[in-house]
Amino acid sequence: MTIDDVRKYLASVRFRPAEPDSQNIREFLGIAKAEAVERGDQEGATTIWCLETALRIQDLYLRAFSQMKEHKFYQAWCDLERAEIALASLQRHDTTSWTEFCLGFIQTHIEHWQSIFPYKLFFSPEFIALKKTCSICGKIVTPRKPCGHIKGHIYDGEECILEVTPQILGISFVDKPLQKYSVVFAGDPETGTPCDQYNYGIVEYAVNALRNPFDAWNVEHTKRIQPHSRFSHVGRNDPCPCGSTKKYKKCCGPKEGVLCPHMEFHFDVPPPPEIPTEGLLAV
Repeated sequence: MTIDDVRKYLASVRFRPAEPDSQNIREFLGIAKAEAVERGDQEGATTIWCLETALRIQDLYLRAFSQMKEHKFYQAWCDLERAEIALASLQRHDTTSWTEFCLGFIQTHIEHWQSIFPYKLFFSPEFIALKKTCSICGKIVTPRKPCGHIKGHIYDGEECILEVTPQILGISFVDKPLQKYSVVFAGDPETGTPCDQYNYGIVEYAVNALRNPFDAWNVEHTKRIQPHSRFSHVGRNDPCPCGSTKKYKKCCGPKEGVLCPHMEFHFDVPPPPEIPTEGLLAV
C-alpha cells in the first residue's frame, strides 16, 4: 500500500459501503506517520495527519447515516458533531482535497441534517479552567508561561490542543450551543434516568428517502397554514401548536388555521416509490 492508494480510497467514498472497514488504512497511515516523524519529515507527517482526519470524517459521516437508518438518532447526532469538529480542524491545514474526498459535500449535508433534528434546547456548562495542559508536550500552560506550542498547529503529525481541567460553576439552557452533544432529555419520573422524548419523524423521512449517503438533497424551511383538524388533540387552553407561548384559543384558534413550521425537501435522486414526495409538517 502507498499514500497514492490511500488517496484513491478516500476519493472512492461515494462507492464505499455505509459501514466501511478502514482499519487497514488507519494502520498503514499510523506506520507511515511514525516513519515520517523518525526521519524528521514534519511536512510529510502533517500530510498524513490530514489524510487520517479526512478518513475519520468520512467514516463518521457514513456511520451517522447507518445509525439514522437504525433509528439510533442521538448517536448519529453526536457523530455528525464529531465530523463537524474534525472538518473545522482540517480546514485550517488543507482545503485542496475538499472536492476530491467529498468533504465539501459532507460539510454541507451535516448542516442539512442538523437543521432537521428536533433538538432545540441544550445544556451549556459555565466553568473556570483550573489547569490547561498542552497535548504535545504535557506541560501546564498559563498566559505567563506558554509552552511554545501553538494551539491548532500540527507537531509530529498530531494537532496541538489544550486539555482543560474545569471547575463547573453552573449549567445554563441555550438554543445555540458551542457543543451540540449536550442535548436536554427528559427524565423518567420513577427512575430519574434520561429518556428520549423527541419525535424523529422528519429525520426518518429524509434518511429513508435517500438511496445513498452521497445523494445530494436540500430542505427549505418555511411556514404554512395547517387546518385546525390536524390539531384536534390540542386543547383550547394548551399552548398553541404554532410554537408561540400563548394558549391555542387566544392565538391561532380564532384564525383560519395554524401557521406552522414546514419543511420542503428537494432530492437530486428521486426517493423510492414508497416514500411520499410531499413536503412535511415540522412537528
